[in-house]
Amino acid sequence: MDNPCPRCGRPGTPAGHEDGRAFFRCEFCNRVWMIHLSAGMLISTPAPTRVLVVDDSDQLVGLIVAWLEDEGYQVATATTGSRALAAADAETPDVVLLDLILPPPDGFALCARLQRGPRPPAVIVMTGLSDQSRLRQIDGLGAFAVLQKPLTQEVVLDAVSRARRRRQDAASNSPAV
Repeated sequence: MDNPCPRCGRPGTPAGHEDGRAFFRCEFCNRVWMIHLSAGMLISTPAPTRVLVVDDSDQLVGLIVAWLEDEGYQVATATTGSRALAAADAETPDVVLLDLILPPPDGFALCARLQRGPRPPAVIVMTGLSDQSRLRQIDGLGAFAVLQKPLTQEVVLDAVSRARRRRQDAASNSPAV
């Protein structure tokens, strides 16, 4: 059974089992993860949801990445608007967690650009803005959700999960071409 590391993708080595669960460890990044032994009997598994995390704070990006990877999401990151555009083109994310205040282009311009793409992702805006006039600008962005900083793990995971479900529902209800 092939069990790649959810963080770096390298093969995992068995690290034990207990109560119908198998534990694996990545020798490269030292990550330990668990799978249910019955999961190996599944015929196919859906592709993981691709999430792009964009914020100019390396610490916040790292924290959100850890939260998302622990839940099985495939995560890409960017700390500037230009890197986010390149990552979005390369990764085709399903969901984008986007800060508004970024080195150019800012999150407002980036959100508008992402919405014009052929397969627009669900954009979740993360902001620490409290200025009401700036907050009103967010309403016109077409974002799936707006999260007010400081963020908590539960709030981020809930928003990403809801965005993922909405995209899956929309994809299953769209006519075949």
